[in-house]
Amino acid sequence: MTTARRPFAAVALATLAALAAVAAALPAQAPKPDKTPKWRIDPYTKNDPAAMAKAGYVGYGPFEFGHLADKKVQSTDIDNRLEFTKILWAETRHFRIGLNLPEWTVPLDPETRGKIRGELEELQKVLPGVNPKTRTLDPWLRLHLTAMRMEKLYAETSALFGVKDEDFPADPSKVIRQPGARYMGYGPYLGMKDKYLVFVVEKAGPFQEYMKTYVLRDSTLPQRWHFKDVGALLICFCTESDRFPLKHDTAMHCALNFNVGINLLDGFRFYAYDLPVWIREGFGHWNSRRVSGDWSSFDSNEGSVADMRVVSKWNVHCRNLLGSPKLTAFPEVVAWRDFGNIKFDDHVAVWSRIDWMIAQGPEKWQKFLFAVKGRVTEEWQPDQSALVGATRDALQAASGVSVLDFDRKWAEWVKATYPAQ
Repeated sequence: MTTARRPFAAVALATLAALAAVAAALPAQAPKPDKTPKWRIDPYTKNDPAAMAKAGYVGYGPFEFGHLADKKVQSTDIDNRLEFTKILWAETRHFRIGLNLPEWTVPLDPETRGKIRGELEELQKVLPGVNPKTRTLDPWLRLHLTAMRMEKLYAETSALFGVKDEDFPADPSKVIRQPGARYMGYGPYLGMKDKYLVFVVEKAGPFQEYMKTYVLRDSTLPQRWHFKDVGALLICFCTESDRFPLKHDTAMHCALNFNVGINLLDGFRFYAYDLPVWIREGFGHWNSRRVSGDWSSFDSNEGSVADMRVVSKWNVHCRNLLGSPKLTAFPEVVAWRDFGNIKFDDHVAVWSRIDWMIAQGPEKWQKFLFAVKGRVTEEWQPDQSALVGATRDALQAASGVSVLDFDRKWAEWVKATYPAQ
């Protein structure tokens, strides 16, 4: 005996029709309310994804921001830890940034006002509602300026190093170890696995709380840090400090260029060892002084204070140092491995030496850089052996200048380039 059966498709259609009728009879559900607090709504993009993308943002968080022991830290973890500190977060192509800064009144001096206006005019091209003539930088505008400045520094550094994003492996699994392949690190961010991190707050209290909790250090001074497990390099500081005040927007910009510049150099072809201190410190000064000569940063060791002086015209000071016993000879400078070796006049000199090396042209600078940074063995393990000797060899190969003859060639350039007063 056969039994007639209703086709499956017909059953399914009837069921769908019934469900549709039930759904139509139910009251429409209201969309879930947006729980984002008003202070986290960007007044310029309105948190609109299209407007954010146009301005170069991946998002405003939450996102990963370093690690603590074996656990990745989220920006929300930091929010919860610093619950009374209103942190604005932003992720760009190469950076993750957290800022807690007050509004800042643009001063009337022509230099600062002209600098800020030029930057705001550039920002206005991608961000609606920016007024280049504004007299006040609100917290969101300070975040946007910081993001733009850091991406600009990244682009300038990449060009100076002669590389593009595509030159680096997307992740460690894409690293090709074979004869003829060029080692470029282990990730897409100049060789680092993860994006560069920037964390700046106004007050010392939240800064120290962040430091003690997530960097496991107790300090009031700016701190660069390597989160090894995730392959990210951090700079963090507070702007309200008696020893290192950075309230002025240009002072903060200079400090970021100094420290992020060093992080980009450290991260180039992966951060596996420290370059000689004269290269790192000189490169940091070079990036800072391209912004302004009025706000210098100085690295120091734990338990010691850097030799800091307020001298704006380092080019004049450097020229006057030539031939002075205050100037440490280059053969000794090359062997330095400690920031404590660097006195104020030496800071000026290492800045100028890097200035001279870069002025010799990109080909010589890049040949030198690739010879000293990202050195690996045949098995592609980090190689920091005989680094001082490698630096000497790299200078000779790249510029045709020996360590013994370096100061003579450099001094000739200083006399021809820097003003006497």
